[in-house]
Amino acid sequence: MPLRLGPLEAPNLDLLGPQGPEIARLFTRPFLVLHRASGLYTARICLLMLFDLGWEAKLRAGTTLNGLCEGLPDQARKPLAWMLPFLAIEGLLTQRGDSYTLNGEPDLDLTSLREAAEAEAPGHGANFDLLDGVRSHIQPFFTEGKAGEGLLFDLALFPLWLAYFRNENLGYFPNNLLTLLALREGLPEGARVLELGAGAGSFVQLLAQQGAEGGWLSRIAEYRFTDVAPTFLRRAQRDLKAAAPGLPLTFQLLDLNRPLGDQGIEPASLDTIVGINVLHVAQDLEATLRDLRSRLKPGGRLVIGECLKPSLDAPLYLEFFFSFIRSFTEVTLDPRWRPRHGFLTPEAWDEALRHAGYTRVEHIPPPRPLMDQHPSFTVGAMAAFG
Repeated sequence: MPLRLGPLEAPNLDLLGPQGPEIARLFTRPFLVLHRASGLYTARICLLMLFDLGWEAKLRAGTTLNGLCEGLPDQARKPLAWMLPFLAIEGLLTQRGDSYTLNGEPDLDLTSLREAAEAEAPGHGANFDLLDGVRSHIQPFFTEGKAGEGLLFDLALFPLWLAYFRNENLGYFPNNLLTLLALREGLPEGARVLELGAGAGSFVQLLAQQGAEGGWLSRIAEYRFTDVAPTFLRRAQRDLKAAAPGLPLTFQLLDLNRPLGDQGIEPASLDTIVGINVLHVAQDLEATLRDLRSRLKPGGRLVIGECLKPSLDAPLYLEFFFSFIRSFTEVTLDPRWRPRHGFLTPEAWDEALRHAGYTRVEHIPPPRPLMDQHPSFTVGAMAAFG
């Protein structure tokens, strides 16, 4: 019997804003199948991982978060606090008050999900490979208190991350495309652009390709590729000039959690700062947003691509990857715009950006009407004017 993935419906064009025709091309059936299959696969991986740790009996008897955390390192609490409600929402656990129970024999077949996704989106298994890799490497996080960063970014998993962040991965490509659409609009001649946490360089490659095809790449006078990880920076210096021809690249180690002035970024020196799925790991989001604004020229823009939550209480399957990483979970909270760690709602981003002094925020696509009709839409871009 074919796997049932539920209704797969693309949003109406009128929900996607002025750039709707370009955005609508994202919502193919292969993308929608891959997105839904990835959510189901994540849920099954989570429960299988709890079984790997020997907790099936506890779950069948019914347990609370506190009960599951007994005898574990303190760091285990945050990912488990995410996993248990996520598994309840996905129907693999039953929640009654604070207690979570495993009933019956849940469907944990991973092969069928891979086959369904492969049939609709051939060659797009990077999401599943990475989920398998996390499951195979993460046990010492719970049993020995080892740091998630070291477990998830070791040499064995590094190629899986590179494959995940490629433009050819349908599951990740929307992050780059929506951010590119936001960056492209209003890009001045002679623009000086800095990318935060540029990582595997897939955004740079897309920018170079589409900028050349669209005739606007020459507007960029300098593109500063930055990352906090020397591994990513070395790889970019070696490969990107050939992979992104025509883009005037420079390279720099940069930590967004340190004052930018101490790292050689002058005040009012940049036309655009761009960051894709990076600002949610700012330890003090308010201070970072203010510092970034001070580096923009008058009229300059901060362009952000982020996973977006329809509500702060709704766990997104994409959070699973990052719930083991301190920079994702150990951040300064504020009840107004960052009441919890992780991804934010569009409204929380608006509040945070305005509080930090940005005068206007534009969303691509307009998020709330789209989310109201399609709650699984979980990515968007913002342009905030300094």
